[in-house]
Amino acid sequence: MLIENDMDFRENTDAEDFRPGPLSAALIGLSRHTPLGRGQLRKWMAASVRRLNPDRPVDVGLYGGHARLHHTGNNPEIKALMSPHRYAREEYAFCRRHMPQQNGVFVDIGANAGMFSLYMAHLMQSGVIIGVEPQNEMFERLSKNFALNPDLAVRLDLHFRKLAVGGLEPGTLELAIPESAGQASARLSGSGQTVKVPQIPLINLVQDVGVQHIDLLKIDVEGFEDEVLYPFFETSPSSLHPGAIVMEACHAGRWQRDCKALLRAHEYETVYEDRTNMMLIKTRQA
Repeated sequence: MLIENDMDFRENTDAEDFRPGPLSAALIGLSRHTPLGRGQLRKWMAASVRRLNPDRPVDVGLYGGHARLHHTGNNPEIKALMSPHRYAREEYAFCRRHMPQQNGVFVDIGANAGMFSLYMAHLMQSGVIIGVEPQNEMFERLSKNFALNPDLAVRLDLHFRKLAVGGLEPGTLELAIPESAGQASARLSGSGQTVKVPQIPLINLVQDVGVQHIDLLKIDVEGFEDEVLYPFFETSPSSLHPGAIVMEACHAGRWQRDCKALLRAHEYETVYEDRTNMMLIKTRQA
């Protein structure tokens, strides 16, 4: 197992107790397990959990394991906290169909706080997970969520790195950091905080880990997907082309090159698309 630039996965102790109190636990339970956890009622319960736990996350069960989730400013964590059975429902169903439980390889580009990687890790019995997240705060959350599940590192080969992916050569990338956590983008401009982060091509990342194939690629980089995918498909052997892809497409207006056209040219078929994401399978394997 490898985690770069942060804590070891085996660290699993805290001086502070982040378990939700009785009222917060009751609200989370109602949202997760009853019809009340929908629409405005779910939003009200989430707001109540925020008021009861100001400036602190909460530890909860998730996907058969554990997670420390922040209830403010990051939609994946809020949704996983209050309604995990509804969060990414179509995407997770797609993953169950196309990700082998034994000896699979999953690559998570833009891993955020680790929700998607955690789901995949609990789905897989053996194999490799490679994830990258360049934003420091999100990487710390990702690291902690896997530290809370040390059993995953026993059966899986885990590689998480604090960097950005893209381009044809290693270098640095400037990210714009908006107020909403987890939505840092190299394609945002204007006022606000920016930070320079290391960047490597996707082909370099997978070759560094040493995998010979990719079963499933998830990519969510806020409109920078073209700078990840085009260099990868231009330089990688067809044997490394993912068997299936989950890709955020709601920021396609930020693309400088058409990712959908690229993937069609490489014999991918879109099997599902909504206003946020699209899911594709390769129709001819190498």
